[in-house]
Amino acid sequence: MKKIAYGILLLAAGLFTTSCLDEDPQYSQNSKIIFSNEENAELALLGCYGYMTANGAYGQMWQEVPLVGSGLAWGQRNGGDENGLASLAVVPGNGLVSSTWKGMYKVIAEVNAFIESMEASSLDETVKTQKLGEARFLRAIAYYNLVSLWGDVPLKLVASSSDGIAMPRTDRVTIFGTIVDDLKAATNISATSSVGRLNSWAAKAFLGKVYYKMAMLDIDRAANLNNAKTMFDDVYEHADYELEPNLNSLFVPYTQAGAVTNSKEAIIQLNFNAESGVCYNRGSNRFAPQASTSGINWGTYRATRYAYDLHYGTYPGDPRVETNFLTQWRARSSNNQPNPKDPVRTDGQLCPGDSVYTYPKRLYKPEGGTDADAVVLTLPYELFADKTNPTQAELNNYTGDYQNIVKGMWTNFTQVGNSEKWPYLAKLYDQGQSAQYAHKHLIVFRYAEMLLLMADVYNELDQKDRAIDLVNEVLARARKSIPLNSTTSYEASQPADWSKSLTKEQVTEKLYFERLFELMGEPSLYDMVRIRGTKYMELLLLKNNNHNITAATDANYATNANNFADRLFDSGQKDALSEHFLKKNLLLPIPSSEIDANSALTNADNNYGY
Repeated sequence: MKKIAYGILLLAAGLFTTSCLDEDPQYSQNSKIIFSNEENAELALLGCYGYMTANGAYGQMWQEVPLVGSGLAWGQRNGGDENGLASLAVVPGNGLVSSTWKGMYKVIAEVNAFIESMEASSLDETVKTQKLGEARFLRAIAYYNLVSLWGDVPLKLVASSSDGIAMPRTDRVTIFGTIVDDLKAATNISATSSVGRLNSWAAKAFLGKVYYKMAMLDIDRAANLNNAKTMFDDVYEHADYELEPNLNSLFVPYTQAGAVTNSKEAIIQLNFNAESGVCYNRGSNRFAPQASTSGINWGTYRATRYAYDLHYGTYPGDPRVETNFLTQWRARSSNNQPNPKDPVRTDGQLCPGDSVYTYPKRLYKPEGGTDADAVVLTLPYELFADKTNPTQAELNNYTGDYQNIVKGMWTNFTQVGNSEKWPYLAKLYDQGQSAQYAHKHLIVFRYAEMLLLMADVYNELDQKDRAIDLVNEVLARARKSIPLNSTTSYEASQPADWSKSLTKEQVTEKLYFERLFELMGEPSLYDMVRIRGTKYMELLLLKNNNHNITAATDANYATNANNFADRLFDSGQKDALSEHFLKKNLLLPIPSSEIDANSALTNADNNYGY
């Protein structure tokens, strides 16, 4: 058996008032582990947590691939693997997909080794129940991720010294059975845990999500809806989870005073330390604009403009729009600059001399004026009959201040070539980033997501009014959320509570989109886009193809060699996407690297369409 020498979980003293966990595994090459005492078993378990935060897992790839492949973000059109993900045109040889696959299987390999050694140890049964339960919980998360992105995958439950072991794909029903068994074992662990560790209430909440997912895949649908309800009800009625009063408090750097490190909303949270050389958070590095933080940013990915307009147009004034989308920031002269540019205006407001604005905003400096005289103009959404989809004809009717400049925003936004015409995903942004590393923890599963899944379960079980009550809990918190730099408490008018007059079918559709609004820029996004199959995924993706600004930008791309531009899905179909395209994009392809290494797989074994 392969031995792993696991890293010690360090307290990052001095980073903030409570400890940050540095889950930092180390590697060695011996052949066997003997857990002679609880302390070395604990170190080994913490190493398993560490692999879940490594670069191939949630340290980078399990943020990057689920977000970019969701259909709600994009990379440069000549960006190779990135473009394939964003265009929903992935090929089996995509390197990002391969790294993401390997990242979760690395977690599984290390957990399997830990489980075998733990079961063979002579440690106290209470200790074994706790540590085996946590390890099996980690394996359940890994397999849920794999089955959500790839469907049938090889089911590896024993430790192996070879990554290239021949193993065919296992039916996803069997894999879900393993996930359920692992999570049931995890329900026997402690009901409380330290920062960054798993507990039995988290196992029950995640088990509810698994049952819901199985029901949506028509795996024993009726039974699993009731199973999900049982788990969610237990957590709702007895656990200590609750919504944070301010959504923005969940996405702050942990070095800031008062930052949340063990929020009551976080069901599964992974913690990072920017000083770690192995397990660090690269979300800000990959998704933040260039020269927007004190570290290194590539601005590789942006949010789509149809995603911004869909959210803003559905709920004008929703504070979550600012939580989800970064549209302004204080500029730096280049990457790796410790401080942003000094404010030009005496009132500290951002202006062209010190800051950058993106869609749907534009900075305008009057002729003959200075940077300090600039004004911020925003698309006049009040003018549009459908606020989720502005039109050029409506914009041409604008008669307010700076009339010609506002009318010219259409041409400005649809010209290809300016990379700063798209919003960014704000939850990943860390202004105080160190080199490539963000000072942010990552919430993988939180209470708001559970409430919205729970609402869907109740709606499916014909308890629509209860479903609406659960949704309204999430909406009420959203209305009260305020920007981090604000000291003024207020309550917005949007998102307004849902009416009990809605039909069951209307609640189903609204819940689908509500989860996207609430979870924009979080790792669950890929799963939430596809969790109700092709029908609702088509509803979403057609909004991109019919988004007027997106379509106009795409039309201009052929006349300009610059690679910054939106794209349309499935050759720009506007009325209906092809069944082939939709079915193919329910899952990613099994990576070519796995097929080459695993003699039990061939190209013919790949997912539909690949």
